Amino acid sequence: MAFVEIPPGTHGTASLLGGRFRLDERISLDEQVSGPCGSSWEARGLSLWKATDSLLGRPVTIYLLPRGIPVPRSVVEAVQSAAKVTDARIAKVYDTDFNPQCPYVVTEWTPGTHLEDLLLSGLPAPALAAAMIADAADATAVAHRAGRPHLRLTPRALRWHPGSGLRITGFGLDAALCGPLDPGVANPMAADTMALARMLYALLTGYWPGHEPPGAGSTGLPPAPRYKGQVCTPRQVRAGVPAALDAITYRALQGLAADAPLRAQTPAGLAMALSMVQRPSRQLDLPEPDEATEAPGISGISGFTPIRPARRARHARGRAGHGLSTLLRPA
Repeated sequence: MAFVEIPPGTHGTASLLGGRFRLDERISLDEQVSGPCGSSWEARGLSLWKATDSLLGRPVTIYLLPRGIPVPRSVVEAVQSAAKVTDARIAKVYDTDFNPQCPYVVTEWTPGTHLEDLLLSGLPAPALAAAMIADAADATAVAHRAGRPHLRLTPRALRWHPGSGLRITGFGLDAALCGPLDPGVANPMAADTMALARMLYALLTGYWPGHEPPGAGSTGLPPAPRYKGQVCTPRQVRAGVPAALDAITYRALQGLAADAPLRAQTPAGLAMALSMVQRPSRQLDLPEPDEATEAPGISGISGFTPIRPARRARHARGRAGHGLSTLLRPA
């Protein structure tokens, strides 16, 4: 195991960071932060670690920042605002030290499988996909109300664990360190909503609707099929997607204005629209009413749609995936 020399003095001994945290295993930034970093932080020494809090005896995640340079104010502010977000679905910020000798940020360790690896084994039922992204969108809305957008939401920032459900990592911090995914988008709500819509599309179809798959094409999902330059809707790619869910996903992806209850241009609006799909109502104005199918109840979902052999080959990543049938089994 590679280990980082920790300067003694104000940060404790050479074996414990801050006199408290033991670095156990270095984690590739690609495991948590999809796509290339938009800054030189990684080249200058940014690293990610699984560590142990020796005081409380629990695993934690540590961002070990480059030594010898002042921590930018944007990073400090991102960490401070992220620490104010209190939601069980969002990885918490536990501790920080911005001493230039060895600056670091300690966050909650989030076990489980990120959505990108989850999709290697198959596709969840459409109602389960809607429930997962509705949960993520609702948590994102909580963070936005606290003044902290994510700005780097990718399938690697969302993790699923059979015991704790869906968790989101890197709120504010990943974007502050590596830059936002869409720097040209001025509206943080629009950026996070678009990211959530892309992940919903991926869960429904197994394809990525952006111009580039997550992970800069090296470890991501295959690009979504297109017709006349436009991404095909989920319903055109996969049979059995309810018409309402198809409409919400497509409108959110396109950033189109929509009449309530299909308005999904903010995380809160997307969460509300998806919750209505899970619990269909006569108030829901569905396109193509003759073809609409009622989504099954979330509590009754136990299976998944396997990826066909031809598509499985395109999804191969060189490491074992985790079957949804195992991941969705009650703890």
